[in-house]
Amino acid sequence: MSKRILKLVQSDDLRRSKSDKLLAHYIERNIADLPFETARSIAQRLQLSPMTVGRYLRRMGFDGLDELKNELRHGSANPAWQVKGRFEGLEQDRQEGKLLAGLIQQQIDNLTQIYGVVQSPEWQKTIDALIGATEVYVAAYQNVRGVAQYFASQLSYTRPRVQFVDGLNGTYSELLDGSVEGRLLFLHDVRRFAAKARPLAQEARRAGVKVVLLTDEFCPWGPEVSDICLIVPGSHGPLWDGAATMTAVMDLMLSNIIVVLGEEVNERVETLTRLQDIFGDFEA
Repeated sequence: MSKRILKLVQSDDLRRSKSDKLLAHYIERNIADLPFETARSIAQRLQLSPMTVGRYLRRMGFDGLDELKNELRHGSANPAWQVKGRFEGLEQDRQEGKLLAGLIQQQIDNLTQIYGVVQSPEWQKTIDALIGATEVYVAAYQNVRGVAQYFASQLSYTRPRVQFVDGLNGTYSELLDGSVEGRLLFLHDVRRFAAKARPLAQEARRAGVKVVLLTDEFCPWGPEVSDICLIVPGSHGPLWDGAATMTAVMDLMLSNIIVVLGEEVNERVETLTRLQDIFGDFEA
């Protein structure tokens, strides 16, 4: 990727709207695949219109994707690192300790952005919804699935009737059968977005299930398909997207719930601890 193109897609002028950010990050992370793409295929992947992609390319200064491809062919590129990396001489930086220091600082910068999230009205609505629901169903996909499973497991220590749903039954009937009122779907999805996430949220709302979506700033459809959309700043790590920020957000949610529920959580933990002792899953 030429330095000029990298500078363009990282500029504030080309990251103003959600669609801008989606396209900028897609170009950064998928530069090696662009020769095989069309404006229509990119639009389909990002759930945008081809016209939106075309306008973005013109703002970059290219009359279509072919012109961008042509510059890439004639520019010096090292997609494996230039796509996400902003280091030159990575091995030297590693040896001097600069690489890890930069990564640590980036994690710190990402975490400091959480303060704005927890001060938002959507945060309190999310906490209230997680406490007040009759049943909570947690869903996530692909590389964020494990983080959401962790959240569901920890949430089950604070309140009853929490379940992670994987959709392997092909119907999500445990969530969507309408047998219990007051259900909540806590859906976690970040870029690149899972194909099932959006239709699951839409179907849940049709079934009368409240939907809380925890997502990142690159999601263009979140508010449309959810009752509460909690948007966390997207990961901007120099090498790849990490889960530290989202995990921290979920831990803060759990802490907030524990503070609100107070003694109820203590009683539930005591009950679960007694059951754990009976069934012997943990060492003394």
